[in-house]
Amino acid sequence: MVQFSFTAKFTLISSIIYSIVATTIECFVIYYHVNFVGNFKLDKRGKGISDADLIYHSIFIFSLAFQILLVVDALWRRNTIQTASLIAFNLLSLAYAGIQLFQHKILEDIGTDSSKWTPKDPDEFQDREEAKLHFLHRVRPLEYTVIGLVTAYSVVFSYLTYKLTIQFGWDNYKTYSADIRIRDAYIALNILQTLIKLDFFFILSYAVQLIPSRQIGYQESITETVLIFVIGISMLGVAWYAGRREQKYAMLSIIIILAVSTVYLIYRCIRVNMKRDPDNDPYLFTRRFLTFFLLTTLGLVIATISYATICFKNFWRGTYVITVFGVGEDDDGDEIPKENSGDVEDVIPPASSTKQSKRQSQQAINRLSRLEGKITID
Repeated sequence: MVQFSFTAKFTLISSIIYSIVATTIECFVIYYHVNFVGNFKLDKRGKGISDADLIYHSIFIFSLAFQILLVVDALWRRNTIQTASLIAFNLLSLAYAGIQLFQHKILEDIGTDSSKWTPKDPDEFQDREEAKLHFLHRVRPLEYTVIGLVTAYSVVFSYLTYKLTIQFGWDNYKTYSADIRIRDAYIALNILQTLIKLDFFFILSYAVQLIPSRQIGYQESITETVLIFVIGISMLGVAWYAGRREQKYAMLSIIIILAVSTVYLIYRCIRVNMKRDPDNDPYLFTRRFLTFFLLTTLGLVIATISYATICFKNFWRGTYVITVFGVGEDDDGDEIPKENSGDVEDVIPPASSTKQSKRQSQQAINRLSRLEGKITID
């Protein structure tokens, strides 16, 4: 059973509280948004802008929930790389807060200018300008509050991450620093696992952003969105299995899938930025954000391919980390010794066990090599 330090517990609790508060504020923003557009009969352009606005609210809320999962996973696995990456991910939430402010301005200035005024309650507002002012006076303070909240928590979280990195770094150093190859393989595996999780978030966020494009002419987006969701989830599952079980062939399949996805991402980036008739442009109000997500995802995928290749080479050469050292318990539930007692029998599996698979044989060789290196140093 993993026991969290005070810093780890405080980080987790503060992350949950922060996410709940920010999500609650976002729900109020969505509530006022829906009430505002409910007083108009939106045309195709206004509908696309309104849907895009709601999509970015959803992505922001999703990012808060996803951040909690990343925090729990990083604390549970004592992953220093993932812990440090949470700083960048939290700053990304700040960018989302700015995006929703920008999107609301588009909705206010363009989305309703050509829409028909159809108030739900004629006695509530005299005209569209009064409804707009009512909306601004309630939504704008909430949006600025979210930006301030994210900024303040980013500072606090950066300090907590710094403390956790020192704490986890020392624990990992004691376990994996005896062999430079093992240490480098451990770092590469942690980076890969972190990149895969970030890929998952960005790919799903990109798929969601295609939905409002369909409202204004992009008919293929539903099929494409479903495929991206399915492939993204499948890729995450295979990647988790390949990393957790250190399976080289599963890792190779991930490299191939990601290599194919780079071709798609480049193709979509070109298509999204092609010149079109402004009156029939499905990406008119989502182009810059789709391009941002496409380029960010492309960069992450390329980095993922690089580290997946490094991990594949390590597996191919027989350099395993989790298989040999474990994370407290091995895959079969047998406890893996953290410190060698000095007897070869303590680190080599029984003869019957080594015959079960080549993996266990390699595990025995790696453990013996580690022991011999320790004896030589001593």
